[in-house]
Amino acid sequence: MTAGVPVPRIDTSKPHPARVYDWLLGGKDNYPVDQQVGETLPEQSRRSAARNREFMHRASAWLARKGIDQFLDIGTGIPTEPNLHQIAQAITPGAQVVYVDNDPIVLRHA
Repeated sequence: MTAGVPVPRIDTSKPHPARVYDWLLGGKDNYPVDQQVGETLPEQSRRSAARNREFMHRASAWLARKGIDQFLDIGTGIPTEPNLHQIAQAITPGAQVVYVDNDPIVLRHA
């Protein structure tokens, strides 16, 4: 229980989209069941996941260089380095980032 809110039980015997995405990116926060799903996806899925991440890095860096110092990451997912705050704060040390996700599995990893 966290601050009076019950923590949902997480079933690691079933694949989860956030953990499959983590596996596609070469992350460590996934289980064999997630890897099995990832392996059934077309090879393009790994490249697409990597390009998605690369776009976030480029867009965040570009915005930080333009003077943006507040970021909102909706649908955060399982943390994968570099994270948005690492990208933005490398350029604008005072940049502030709010991460938002309501998925219990993501919240456990965050």
